[in-house]
Amino acid sequence: MKSPVDGHVLSSALDTLVKNPLNQADDAALVNAAKAVWYSSSNLESEVTAFLNCHTDEVELRRAGYLLERFTRFACVSDSRVSEALSALQLFAHSTCRQAVIPLAVAPLRRRRDELAVSWGLSEGLGLKAQTLMPFQTRHYEAEQRATDS
Repeated sequence: MKSPVDGHVLSSALDTLVKNPLNQADDAALVNAAKAVWYSSSNLESEVTAFLNCHTDEVELRRAGYLLERFTRFACVSDSRVSEALSALQLFAHSTCRQAVIPLAVAPLRRRRDELAVSWGLSEGLGLKAQTLMPFQTRHYEAEQRATDS
């Protein structure tokens, strides 16, 4: 992964992640992006703006928006950070449009789709790559992060 430009850790991580299908995401970049959303005090709107200034490819924009919104759905993120992330997601509205998703009837596990990915116009999602993030969303890890920030 490239070194963060001007302190934009999330933007730099997203830059790496959006270049390939999400189910092939770079583990280190995925962890860095998630931790930047969950635990850092960086301004998410600034991070998204920095990302949008460097990217115009619609698939890459959709992947980045999906990832940012997906990170807000983990239990370790604070309500205030979710609110900030949702505000930052509005910046993607000018670059790409979301799609309405009609829920499918009950589907077998192997044929389930990622409804959030579909709403971003993607045929891919994080899938099992989300398991990479599990060690970083425990209460113990969160407490360590909060203690080092104090």
